[in-house]
Amino acid sequence: MNNVRVITFDLYGTLVDWKSSIGKSLDFIMPGLVDEFFRIEFRNVSNIKGFERYSDILKKTLKEILSENDIEYEDEYGEMLVRMFSKSPFFPDSIYGLLKLKKMYSIGIISNTERRLINITLAGMEDLFDYVITAEDTRFYKPNEMAFREAIRMMDIKKDEILHVSSYPQYDLETAKKLGIRNVHLNRYGYQWDNEIRRLDEIFKFL
Repeated sequence: MNNVRVITFDLYGTLVDWKSSIGKSLDFIMPGLVDEFFRIEFRNVSNIKGFERYSDILKKTLKEILSENDIEYEDEYGEMLVRMFSKSPFFPDSIYGLLKLKKMYSIGIISNTERRLINITLAGMEDLFDYVITAEDTRFYKPNEMAFREAIRMMDIKKDEILHVSSYPQYDLETAKKLGIRNVHLNRYGYQWDNEIRRLDEIFKFL
């Protein structure tokens, strides 16, 4: 029997287009860096010990990739990247799908970011979400399973009452599956996963 009460989402890359906003920032500095940037970013959040602000993680990742390409890091480059990231635009199907889902379910976000930045990203969209939980709140970054455990505790719900949606197996879906949380892959980047949709409103076939 379907007892889903809350649908939770990864935000960056799933609901909003961070690849475009970060890619444009990197292309301004030097074209062709975006794929390597995301590889380094995932390594950094996966290996983090304790809590660091996500804005600092973004700047650290940028410093690493610029160093690899013999480009001098500038503080303005780092701040540009953080601000562009925070203004990542929603995908149209995200807004359309969320408006439909909100009529029947509570909606949450579990995101690898900090409160200051997510408030900018969600400006004008706050009414679509009942829960907004960041790494700053949980003190853990996905894919660490504690990011999910703490988010569930903060929402005060049971894990079998959640359906989690992400475009990333490596950040979200693998950990959700390990914890026994139902999950759906919103396929934006060609990753392979069992439960898959191509646009958000297709999620109703899993509800």
